[in-house]
Amino acid sequence: LVGAEVASVFLVDPDRQSLFSTVNSTGGEIRIPIDAGIAGHVASTGQPEVIHDAYGDSRFNRSVDTKTGFRTRSIMCVPLKVRKCVIGVAQLINKTGGGLLSPEQQRSRTAPDGFSTGTEEPTAFTADDLQFLQVFASQAATAIAGSATPEDLQPQAARSGSGASESVASLKAAVAPPPQVAGEDEKTRPLEDSSEDDGVDDEDLDDALTRRLDACESLLSEAYESWKFDALALDEASNHRPLSVLGGYIFDRSGLVGDLELDREKLRRFLLEIEQGYDDNPYHNRCHAASVLHSTHAMLEHTDLAQLAASAIEWQGVGQEVGERLVRVALLLAAAVHDFEHRGVSNDFMIRTLDDRAILYNDRNVNESHHVAAAFAVLRRPEFNFLSSLPAKAFRQLRTLVISAVLGTDMGDHGAILKAFVETAASNDVGASAGAIAPPFRPKSEQEAKLLLQMAIKCSDLGHLMLDWDLHLQWVALLEDENFAQGDREKALGLSPVSFLMDREKPGASQTQVGFMDFMVLPLFRALGAALPGAEPMLRGVEENYGRWKALDGAPEAVAALMHAVRAARSPGSPAAKPAQRGCKE
Repeated sequence: LVGAEVASVFLVDPDRQSLFSTVNSTGGEIRIPIDAGIAGHVASTGQPEVIHDAYGDSRFNRSVDTKTGFRTRSIMCVPLKVRKCVIGVAQLINKTGGGLLSPEQQRSRTAPDGFSTGTEEPTAFTADDLQFLQVFASQAATAIAGSATPEDLQPQAARSGSGASESVASLKAAVAPPPQVAGEDEKTRPLEDSSEDDGVDDEDLDDALTRRLDACESLLSEAYESWKFDALALDEASNHRPLSVLGGYIFDRSGLVGDLELDREKLRRFLLEIEQGYDDNPYHNRCHAASVLHSTHAMLEHTDLAQLAASAIEWQGVGQEVGERLVRVALLLAAAVHDFEHRGVSNDFMIRTLDDRAILYNDRNVNESHHVAAAFAVLRRPEFNFLSSLPAKAFRQLRTLVISAVLGTDMGDHGAILKAFVETAASNDVGASAGAIAPPFRPKSEQEAKLLLQMAIKCSDLGHLMLDWDLHLQWVALLEDENFAQGDREKALGLSPVSFLMDREKPGASQTQVGFMDFMVLPLFRALGAALPGAEPMLRGVEENYGRWKALDGAPEAVAALMHAVRAARSPGSPAAKPAQRGCKE
């Protein structure tokens, strides 16, 4: 179409820090380091490159040309992006006189500096060529991301049943890296020159894959049964798909897919689309979403939350038993999408900067309103609507539960929600105000049921507070990193004063945990613990970590040293790592 001698497409393999291609002139597979050559530069920077003189560019490797007799003259390379994330590159080599843009068309246009004007034989790529390739790359990236969903990214239960063992049996496709191939710049090698073996044994790859599968299966099985869960570990084990892998596993193993006749394939598509919408923020990312999803599942699995909420709702078109399952779906869905497309900044920041979202939502629940609205915009698309089999009235009821739950995660409404719940619980003879464990709170209306579900997802949103100490510290460090990044932006914009806990020159989240838990966290968890006696392990975990923070209170140097050690111990694949290190997490 553009007119070039050679074309190739490379995709990012984040696990092996490389680019691999099965679309190239060799007829085989090519693998190069993620930062090598022109392709590596484009993948790392996310910026297109047009090279008119390949031999004059220090990034180009001439060795393959020397070996094969092929001569690379010009290169045009553009990134493949999905939601600002580079998943690969598309590359054309050696401009020719053919293609969609004819010489006559090229001669009639004046190109910007650095591009051919078309007044000579077109041996250099033009501005029109670049624009055309960028449009193609945008469409190709969307197609690649979408085509990876139904089969090769799903647990086996998406295709052949339910249950714990089937839910993880085909994680192989989701976590397997592409086949190993030969070295750099072999994209220009003629078809008859086969790529050389790099010495990696197939058995070694199988062993590595088996270890990853075992890690996924162990984490998922433990997560389903336990109150505690390491979303960061699942992120690494699942090839950076913790939300979609965990979500698919929970929906399958819980029987929700079969009981409600949900569309498995559309569910998997939806979960992956939502996962891709989580940006590479230090804290509000797909790992956090997976963590909240698990805490929500644990509450549904180990308490009477769903039954209690469903009993207070007058279901339309379905029975009480189905209504209980719809509550489960609604709260799991809310957990999965509750920070969808989060930008890593607070509501207050968007309001102060007149962000487009603040304007759209009139400064009310800005983040949360966008999260749930954007998620339902995805859900209503036919290819993602896994709930299409539900009766219309039942779907509308489920939708109101999801909206209420997600909006309830706005910490700006924290005090009002907690106060309303404590007063309601007290009126039902539950000792919530004193934090005593008492018989379950039984909501008497749909509004009280929504209040109970809001309390549940609020606790899930802070679920890292109940995790083992070392894992909890990792999450505190990530939150503090994101807060300080916002503070830096506020300073750059001249906003004064800098938001509380977001000025890196003042105490941050790690230095204020005792006060935060005293006034915000413990009242919340104790109130819900009183209403749901089965949630006692969650409350106990929070109180154990509170004791550890209390012991550090008044020792800022010790806390600072602790946080420094936590950050120093991060692996390259952690959510705080650079996007290029992880292939931008898909």
